[in-house]
Amino acid sequence: MRIYLEELVDQCHSRYHLRFLFPDSPFILHFQCRNQTYGISISNRQCLVLEDVMPEAHFVIEGVEEDMISLLTGEERLSQLIERGLLEIRGGYRPLLFVESVLWLTRSKIRESVEV
Repeated sequence: MRIYLEELVDQCHSRYHLRFLFPDSPFILHFQCRNQTYGISISNRQCLVLEDVMPEAHFVIEGVEEDMISLLTGEERLSQLIERGLLEIRGGYRPLLFVESVLWLTRSKIRESVEV
């Protein structure tokens, strides 16, 4: 799971134009898979995977690791996984929109249309 979060952070750094979306103060996002919690911090100054997960987060995504991986790799959108009941979230509507945008714009697998 940590590998996928590091890839997300790398994508945040490599896509410079996304920094205009990022807040000045760190936005803390937690991913909870069973008993394990992972965290990332996103800001226009720095994005990083958190070593020590703090108890307070702006947004939390809960679910099984397989669904988290499909989210982080760009195979599925957060809203789709929520609608199907595969992931649960805690946080407000604006943080949800922010997280959905960041996850979608930093996805590593980009689906391209095939023309026949």
